[in-house]
Amino acid sequence: MIYMMAMNERANEHQRRLPPAERGRTQDTSRDDLIIEAALELLAEKGYHGLTMTDVAARAGVSKATLYRRWTAKADVVADAVATLSPMKPPHYPGTSLRDDLVALMEQAGNCDDRPEIVTATMEMARSHPDLYRTLSDRFSMFVRTELEKLAKRAADEGHAPLSEVELEVLSDTVIALLAHNAGPAGASIPRERLIALVDHVLLVLITATRGAK
Repeated sequence: MIYMMAMNERANEHQRRLPPAERGRTQDTSRDDLIIEAALELLAEKGYHGLTMTDVAARAGVSKATLYRRWTAKADVVADAVATLSPMKPPHYPGTSLRDDLVALMEQAGNCDDRPEIVTATMEMARSHPDLYRTLSDRFSMFVRTELEKLAKRAADEGHAPLSEVELEVLSDTVIALLAHNAGPAGASIPRERLIALVDHVLLVLITATRGAK
């Protein structure tokens, strides 16, 4: 529990939205969603360099003051918007077996079909803003680490040796490296057959010391 609280604190550190003011009117959080969706739409249409904060406010139907009370620069709102895409959301685990749940996680993390045009724009953003690329990388790493911890606990509950913190970090680093290698520089989605092979011959070995499919 303490570890998960620390992870949540680290996640908040990487978010670039400004905290609500301590005094004054309570901010309408529904406007955050409008702004995020507007930023994603414009990122897909215009790319990072063509996007402006004025455009984002107009598309979201909010004033520029409302936008700037939440994000002070387009780099910040874009980073938070990209972080909402499906590869960074927990998958729906089938629960039929540890293997099937691992495949579900790898499919979610290795799927770039959620608005692929935004993936291209994100690569453009990363070239000119390496600090934002690190922010997104840190968020993705945190997501993978958190989900793997759940699955490692399931493996321990099923009688396998529990993973130490170091082993869990190595497992997380391995997953991220495998996904990056197979996705390539363009960030393409990884075929399901390839993800299943990685689960059977790499991840299950690291978690349970046994292979999956023969």
